[in-house]
Amino acid sequence: MKANFYIENQRFCLAFDRYVIEEINGKRYVLPEKGAKSHASTFSDWIDRYLIDILNIGKKVYYNEEVEDIEILDYVRNYGLFGFMADFPVNRYYVLDDTVALRDYNLINYEDHITIIKLEEYLNFFMPKLNDNQINELIEKCRKDISPRIMEKYLTPELNEFLIFSKNYGEPVDMILQYSKILYEHLVHFVEERHLLNYSPLIAINNLYTNIDSLHNNEMGLVYGYLKQAIDLNFLVNLSQDTIMLKICKFCHKAFIPKNSKAEYDTPQCKNKANVYSFRKRAQEETN
Repeated sequence: MKANFYIENQRFCLAFDRYVIEEINGKRYVLPEKGAKSHASTFSDWIDRYLIDILNIGKKVYYNEEVEDIEILDYVRNYGLFGFMADFPVNRYYVLDDTVALRDYNLINYEDHITIIKLEEYLNFFMPKLNDNQINELIEKCRKDISPRIMEKYLTPELNEFLIFSKNYGEPVDMILQYSKILYEHLVHFVEERHLLNYSPLIAINNLYTNIDSLHNNEMGLVYGYLKQAIDLNFLVNLSQDTIMLKICKFCHKAFIPKNSKAEYDTPQCKNKANVYSFRKRAQEETN
């Protein structure tokens, strides 16, 4: 049986209007700038653009091209941080536990099996400016706030408000670059082989909610709560269609979604340049 599904945000998703890159403990982090203002973010409005832009950062990493800091800052200013801290744990309500179980593959230790990390250490990795006392206060605040909740669907939005949507939350630059590269690698492999790489747990969507309150007419709602969930879901949905619209330009190798399914180039300029190169190549072969 086939079912139609729709996609929506959880009720609470935030981004900030200004971000900076700071080196902390030997690692470069993207963090909200001091005094930055938060605003609501609705991923479904521009989800194709979110996906294409991160894929094309990944294209640069894949081909060993330089990615400038301003490109990363522009991306997170437009769309927000990815929510890696909420994505890696196997135990969804990790802040209620003393340890965090991380999924088989994550961008903290790159292990191919589940690993365990202390909660305080995990929070400090993504909130590097907080000291031990502040981390412990945060844990207590989270636990105290959610303890009176009587419905599970309110827990994750509440936790996200204190954690991945906090002004103290940051993500390492190298983590963002590696994630973008992995996405692009999967796209390259799919274009060439028509299937994803055999081992792809990082983009196997973690902790995704379904909304069955209004289930009818074979419809089901998928509810995501942070940017990485939205990107991964859109990426996989795009590649599962009968007609694949997510493509790689045959000239510049950028990812794009064309209006015409037969398009092979992302811009007329790329098509013209490809034709010129092809003409010159044929002329040279005929001369030889």
